[in-house]
Amino acid sequence: MRVSKLAIVCPSALVMGITTNCLNFALVFYSHDKFGANTFQASLFGSLYSLSYLCVCSFGGKLLQQIPPLKSIVISITCCFVWLLMLLKAPSLHVAYILETAIGISIALYWPQLMGWLASGLEGKQLARATSFFNFSWSTGTIIAPFLAGYLSDINGIYPLYLCVCLITLNGLYVVIASRWLPPDATTTVTPTTTTTQQSAAEDHSPLMRFPCWYGLICAWFAIGFIYNSYPLMAEQSLGFSRQYIGNLILLRALTATIMMTAMGFCSFWQFRYWQLIIGHLLLAVNMLLFGFASSSVAIIMLISVSGVLCAHAYTNSMFHGISGSINRTLRMAIHEAALSIGAVIGGAATGWLFERTRSIRGCGLFVAAIVISAVICDLIFCIVEARRKAKTA
Repeated sequence: MRVSKLAIVCPSALVMGITTNCLNFALVFYSHDKFGANTFQASLFGSLYSLSYLCVCSFGGKLLQQIPPLKSIVISITCCFVWLLMLLKAPSLHVAYILETAIGISIALYWPQLMGWLASGLEGKQLARATSFFNFSWSTGTIIAPFLAGYLSDINGIYPLYLCVCLITLNGLYVVIASRWLPPDATTTVTPTTTTTQQSAAEDHSPLMRFPCWYGLICAWFAIGFIYNSYPLMAEQSLGFSRQYIGNLILLRALTATIMMTAMGFCSFWQFRYWQLIIGHLLLAVNMLLFGFASSSVAIIMLISVSGVLCAHAYTNSMFHGISGSINRTLRMAIHEAALSIGAVIGGAATGWLFERTRSIRGCGLFVAAIVISAVICDLIFCIVEARRKAKTA
């Protein structure tokens, strides 16, 4: 019996999505309960995780390419298991920061390799469908995670961490066992070699549009850093929301994001079109501005749901246009992951710091909206540049 890469990638991405999102959401409250962390200190957990992840994706790209994808995935899961066990016994906030940083480093061995492995050898509709299934899998994990983390955190702040240990163990066992039924040639990915450098360069047809897509992803994940790393404590302290209710709000954001990413995977009208990129980024800026001013439950539910749709739009554009036409998928996935990590790092830390200084959710929303507007400006610049370049070659 043989299984496809998809049969390993999608279930593993689902479980890892639950694990990492449950951990990062829970640490906001766990650090407050156990160590007395304020909003800025709690937001640093998500930022340190993303920063360490970013550094490995940015500077360890060549090293990642030397490790077989399956082996890299197993190493990542094993290391995360060890760091999670140690995090349960962390004696201080500083030690917890170090362990969360180590988890971010370990996860950098997981996502780029997993995505590069899945996308290897695919183009066009096959690539869009594969990424759609993958996005549905990990984003479903982001739907389940905040509900579980919010519910368990209301009972005891450490319970979500116990859940993460169980999930990472389950993920490791599944990957190791299921990989025994992979075809022999399915455990490697396609990468360029030194003997085919000139040929590979000629075969690369990456679109210029990938650059505004990557910058748009940074800005979108700046908003995500705010929603995931800073907003939970803000909402608890300023709006009086329970942890379970906040978890359900983030669940809604993840649900709408999953629906959007899945839908985009089965449509092609948006591909290589600047107009949809500009509209998506502009709507996200308006949404985050209104989100900062929202105080009623109905308005917050609507705006956080829309933010899921628009951030998923930015994510899918970055992923598709980043790897389309490329001959080095793992490296492009590392860039994609680095871009979202940059946004999450700065977004979480900056809005957490701003809230501690101003105690104003409105100020944070305005700040995030201004950052996202810069993505619209970037889109317009690249749209004009590409239009002129096409006019010269016509």
